[in-house]
Order: sequence, then structure tokens, then C-alpha cells
Amino acid sequence: MADEAEAGYDLSTWIRRPGRPTIDASTQVGHSPKIETRVPVSVRADLALFALEDGTTISKILRRLAEQYVAERRARRRISE
Repeated sequence: MADEAEAGYDLSTWIRRPGRPTIDASTQVGHSPKIETRVPVSVRADLALFALEDGTTISKILRRLAEQYVAERRARRRISE
């Protein structure tokens, strides 16, 4: 592979590949925004362990938590209106 890189790549044969599919069920196009956050090492370690035990990913756990939080806030907002 290093020899190929040194020789140079022929970009005329390059084919653009699709990226990850959107996770937004309401649309089939576009991208899913990414949110990054910092957490304590212990929280990251526990999340990794729990995700492994549950057969899921840290991203899916955090996505589910964010969706639950937003749903609860929306519900409270509707009650107060």
C-alpha cells in the first residue's frame, strides 16, 4: 500500500461512496447532526461496560437519553401552556 501511495493515486478512477444513512426517521436525506461532549473517565468507562453488557453502543445509549430528555421537556412545556 505504501508503494501505491508513493506512486500516486489515479483520482480519475475514484468513485464517491455514500456516507452513513441519516438516523432521522422523518427525512431520508441530509445528515444527522453530531453532538460532542466531555465526561469524566469513570462515566465513560461505565458507559462502555453497560453498552457491552446490553449489546448496544455508547452512542445509542446517549441518543436514547437525549430523546427521553427532550420528550419530557416537551411534555412539561405543553402542560404549562
